[in-house]
Amino acid sequence: SAASDVYKRQLYALVLSGSDKTESAFVKFSGILRYMYSQSGSELIPAEREVDYIRQYVDLQQLRLNRHTQVELTLDVMDKQVLIPPMILITFVENAFKYGTSSDTDCTIRIRIRVDETCLPLETENAVMRRREDGSKGIGIANCRKRLELLYPSNHRLDITEAEGWYRVKLEIRLSAYRN
Repeated sequence: SAASDVYKRQLYALVLSGSDKTESAFVKFSGILRYMYSQSGSELIPAEREVDYIRQYVDLQQLRLNRHTQVELTLDVMDKQVLIPPMILITFVENAFKYGTSSDTDCTIRIRIRVDETCLPLETENAVMRRREDGSKGIGIANCRKRLELLYPSNHRLDITEAEGWYRVKLEIRLSAYRN
């Protein structure tokens, strides 16, 4: 997949640089790949697994980033048995890293996810450090919008704003009674 190709390139860069972070990155990369391939056929999974996947993804990103990018990650899974579709949140997190990091300018990425028995809010916030080279909008967010509409019609709200150099995503999914 495209995501695993990106991870492979990041690992390759660490290997070439002789970084002492390489071994830790391989462990995190392996966990990410296991999750991606083991959950790909699942319709619903415990939210705790999805949140753990995001934690591993953020950890891997932090290994490649330098001191200029600060990451504030807040994960609060109050109900570990709530079921959600796999890979429903990661696009928003990936975009924060893709467009909100810099190797030479101080910047911050904030990610907050909370899960309880009735609601799953996700918020990401990042300074806009780069844009798509072709100036168009990516298909990742558009695909997420379609997927959310199919999975949670009338039971989600997605607000994406860009103002004063900050890109913000606020997603709230009102969860149904799916439980493990």
